[in-house]
Amino acid sequence: MSAFPNNKSVMVFQPNKLPEVKYDTDILPVLEVLADWQVQTADIFSFLKIK
Repeated sequence: MSAFPNNKSVMVFQPNKLPEVKYDTDILPVLEVLADWQVQTADIFSFLKIK
């Protein structure tokens, strides 16, 4: 069990950069071929929700 069960953040690792932590409405980076697509951190957690 996680020590922070309500922590909804995404850690982003990109080449030659320090890791970044993204929260809630932060826009996550995407591949260049998906440049028109935007996904927020909160979207990731809504996709993972069990209904």
